[in-house]
Amino acid sequence: MTTKKKSRGASDSPAPVAVPDPREALPQNAASWKSTLAQLEEVLKDIPAPAEPKPNDLVEAMLHIHFADGLQCGFGQEARRRIAEHFVDRNEFRVTEAYEVEDLLKDLEMPNLFERCSWVREAVAQTYNDQNGVNLDFLRNLGVGDRANFFQRSPALRPQIAAFLNNVLTIEELCFSDKSTSRVQLKLGMEPKDDEANRFVAHLRTLMQPYGHLPLCVGKDLPSGKPNLSHVLSPACILTRLLPGAKKRA
Repeated sequence: MTTKKKSRGASDSPAPVAVPDPREALPQNAASWKSTLAQLEEVLKDIPAPAEPKPNDLVEAMLHIHFADGLQCGFGQEARRRIAEHFVDRNEFRVTEAYEVEDLLKDLEMPNLFERCSWVREAVAQTYNDQNGVNLDFLRNLGVGDRANFFQRSPALRPQIAAFLNNVLTIEELCFSDKSTSRVQLKLGMEPKDDEANRFVAHLRTLMQPYGHLPLCVGKDLPSGKPNLSHVLSPACILTRLLPGAKKRA
């Protein structure tokens, strides 16, 4: 692991104002489904659908939750934009030092920024060492047990990161699978014969089909380089709150 370099200026810059964790888990009931759809519809108004539906890049999902955890999704979106713009490719990012990433993001004043950069750098490195490439899309083809084995081999993909990726994959199945959704509805704690649950699933699939993925952004990148805070959560993070493995208040 990269030797930790003391964060520069960390004590001189105030952290963002603390807000209640926006990723707390929601109960499975009609009220949660209704509020989830309403929140999702508002965010999607600001996210144009691609010309053709396409799947999520799971490395981007991993980067996003490392930097957005406990914050609005605009912080994760802006961090990912800067990383993509600053580094030629993921291999260059893989071999960089954590303090270089910290320098790139320090004006965003995220809490625990150096630690976030260290963990994400190690997560990328461990993924490469395991897969000989920086790609997590293979997780879609693995069963739950094989996924768990991968996360166990890659401790930098900490439990909350692994849970987020698993939740994204579960919601993807609910939204985009050509097969019956009954099994995944049960996994979500929904009764497949519940009319309210089935209406929720049908509406959700209609909303997400033009995208083919769960967007991680909340709208356009801002030319100022500041986080877009027009919405608190991205569609991916709105939906993963419905999973039993979502964050619960300590």
